[in-house]
Amino acid sequence: MAQLNVTELDFDQIKHNLKTYLNSQEEFSDYNFEGAGLSVLLDILAYNTHYNGMLAHMLGNENFIDTAIKRESVVSIAKALGYTPRSYRAAQAKLNLVVTPPSSFTSTTMEVSRNQAFNTTVDGTSYTFFPNETVNTNATTAGGAGPYFLYGTHTTLGKGYYYPIYLTEAAAVAADTGGTGATSYNFKEYNGVTFYSPNSSKREAVQNLGTTTTSGDSTVISTGLNYGMYVGQSADSATKTQFVLPGLTVKEGTRVENEFIVSLGNEVGPYVIPNPRVDATTLRVRVQDSSTNLTRTTYSKETSFLKVKKDTLAYFVEEGADGLFQIRFGDGVVGKKLSPGNIVIVDYLNTNGTLANNASSFSMTGTLTSSGEVITTGTHSKSVSGSIKESIDEIRHNAPKFNATRDRAVTSSDYESLILASNSNIQSVSVWGGEKNDPPIYGKVFISLNPVIGTIITEADKDNIKTQVIEPKTPVAIIPEFVDPEFTFITLDIGVTYDPKLTTLAKGQIESAAEVAVSEYFNTSLNRLNKSFYNTRLHDLIKASSDSIISVNINSKLQKRITPDLAKPKNYTVKFNQRIQPGEVTSSYFDITSANVTQQVSLIDKPDAGVVAPKYSGGGVVNAVKADGSIIAEVGTIDYDSGTINLPAVTINALAGTEKQIRIGAGLQNDNKDITTQALIRTSDTSTAAVVAKPSRNTVFTLDDSVVNATINTTAGLVITATPEVEEI
Repeated sequence: MAQLNVTELDFDQIKHNLKTYLNSQEEFSDYNFEGAGLSVLLDILAYNTHYNGMLAHMLGNENFIDTAIKRESVVSIAKALGYTPRSYRAAQAKLNLVVTPPSSFTSTTMEVSRNQAFNTTVDGTSYTFFPNETVNTNATTAGGAGPYFLYGTHTTLGKGYYYPIYLTEAAAVAADTGGTGATSYNFKEYNGVTFYSPNSSKREAVQNLGTTTTSGDSTVISTGLNYGMYVGQSADSATKTQFVLPGLTVKEGTRVENEFIVSLGNEVGPYVIPNPRVDATTLRVRVQDSSTNLTRTTYSKETSFLKVKKDTLAYFVEEGADGLFQIRFGDGVVGKKLSPGNIVIVDYLNTNGTLANNASSFSMTGTLTSSGEVITTGTHSKSVSGSIKESIDEIRHNAPKFNATRDRAVTSSDYESLILASNSNIQSVSVWGGEKNDPPIYGKVFISLNPVIGTIITEADKDNIKTQVIEPKTPVAIIPEFVDPEFTFITLDIGVTYDPKLTTLAKGQIESAAEVAVSEYFNTSLNRLNKSFYNTRLHDLIKASSDSIISVNINSKLQKRITPDLAKPKNYTVKFNQRIQPGEVTSSYFDITSANVTQQVSLIDKPDAGVVAPKYSGGGVVNAVKADGSIIAEVGTIDYDSGTINLPAVTINALAGTEKQIRIGAGLQNDNKDITTQALIRTSDTSTAAVVAKPSRNTVFTLDDSVVNATINTTAGLVITATPEVEEI
């Protein structure tokens, strides 16, 4: 008897196997299946076998998180691992709220309700933000003794805007109220500007803020940001009662409240939240005794059974099979059990997620004190962190890692897993103990975060990660500290030789295929913390992009970017952390002042006489040159062994075009094919052998996105040139 292939799932192959089996039987040895009605029966048998086989495979695949396709299967497996997928996240911003009530308002306290709306627009669409919780603040005074306020006229927004400035050395200022000098005191910064102590008119002098003029007894500052500010008391010189809330956190969404009546047999739940865009972090759960007893008790969200006793007022959040989030209560053993007739009241934000990010201007509806009040809603930080619900692939990746942490932050991988699971705007995380620093810093854990969009995680996101994700799950003695990622841009000039006889693709199509390979390499292997650039890996990917490619030549350069403090002398240090080829430093244009003349320049390097092939060890100077190559001034030094450029006390007045940064490029020495995440440290000024490599855990390599722009002096960050092979005759 012929053996059937029972593992085959393809319909045609199944039917073929059935025919082969029947042909092996004497009854059907000469049977023409194609022309007979039996062929229809074979179709039915093949279809049935195919469907049953596929169903069996699907059922098997849906039992494992790596192979499951349906979201409810992935969520169910994640639940068994103790992992709850991330819901929608509301965009959040921080506001500097200043309220000046009318004289008729005499209360010394003011409440900002969690239901107080703040309106904004993003890309022409209106959104509403609400405070996290109801907050109260006490009255203070503007004018006279501190705190001090900026009062001024905005050219677009109009008059009457108060901005708080808080003294960190209030006692020293109070002792100097009658002084006449410009004695410096440390204020907190507002918009990057540091303010200084009272002058003789008991107003505030400002350093490096722009042009100042005198108007009455106040100083008017023209900043270039279209602000004309009076610093000190308000313009009418009166002492005003004000309420100040700096850094008020608000989140986007619509306030929604759902009620559920507890029935017999359903005391535990689940109670399904009907809105798919709920931000589960904004849930507030209260339980009312009954329809007649209006007493409401607040319950707390718990993620672990370890801290929950039989009478703990706890609820648990999970995602249901329908994709909606739901809450459950205790059963009297783990958490307090509800009683029939209780009313569960759940309120939350139904949010738009990513759509409300990047809001920067807010206005408040209604009044907080009484009519006639003056309200300023200055933006401390624009809205960020809005995100959609966690995807299937994200759950598949994060759930096993979360399970390995056991909901605590002890090892570096614990920190990474918890942080990645908490914020969809984070692409990669690097965590290391302070004992690995040089010199060691004990008692600290350092965290570097690489965002999906942009280059720096906002302070609001860092604060949220620190207070909500890390601190509740880390040992008390360990202090987390954030380190911003250090971005290095890689410039590529790639030459590709191909055989036109082996392909129908045109030259441009060969180049496009190679560009796709480059993009794939950076998206999958780089653009993340602690990932090195390997020349051979990229070479192989480009060569595999077309069978016709014979050879690939990759010329790599590096680029760093600095954001200057305009019109201020400052020391700038640029660290490439690779061995630099002498004579290949370039930069975009910027303005400096030399000999009282402001000129547009770029940077080039000039090696010392002792810097020779093949080692090219040692250093040189960095010159500022005009477009014609003439040297304006020597502005710094370069160490070719460590790839370090120092620009001491350079005053940069302006940047070319619309640039916000200066781009500094450098070529790699010929023996440097790979670009690794290491810090090259010089331990001696006299020995080139004293340059040692140490781990650099906050380095990110990404593709240079520069385009050709003569105005700012940049070339393309990626150039691919395909050349057909020509046979010699």
